[in-house]
Amino acid sequence: MNDEQVLASVLDSLAAVMELRRHQPVQLRARTAMLAVLTRHGELRVVELADHLQVDLSAVSRQLAHLEQDGLATRRPNPADGRSCLVSPTEAGLDLLARTRVESTHRLARSTEAWDRADLRALAGLLNRLHQDLAHGFLPTAAPAVTTASVPPTASEPPAVPVPPAAPARP
Repeated sequence: MNDEQVLASVLDSLAAVMELRRHQPVQLRARTAMLAVLTRHGELRVVELADHLQVDLSAVSRQLAHLEQDGLATRRPNPADGRSCLVSPTEAGLDLLARTRVESTHRLARSTEAWDRADLRALAGLLNRLHQDLAHGFLPTAAPAVTTASVPPTASEPPAVPVPPAAPARP
């Protein structure tokens, strides 16, 4: 296989892994996608949230109304522009996102429990490197991604495997 074929295979594999999320309820995927963006980027205008999620503004507005109704997100007037509002997750929203991430991490751990630790660490390192390179290549004007310090796990701890944020549900 040439390099382009290898990269096409990587894209196909990543898409197949992300497609496995279809087993989660659509509503939960949409909620966690919005909450993940708000957690990663902080308070955003609705139009910015839609842009990050790559979905129509009307879909974000509808989903945001559900999040607010359930106490998972809140809006406040934008002090810089009275025509817009700023959206942020509530403590309940952050808790839902944290629980969902823990469940996803546990599923991933169960799926890879037979893997050699070195293979798991190599996968984590390569995916992180790919993410950084893609962010640099596709988003030249964006601020660098915020990452947490990497602490090597002890012999009794499983390696930390970055869990990609949930992809937005398409309306």
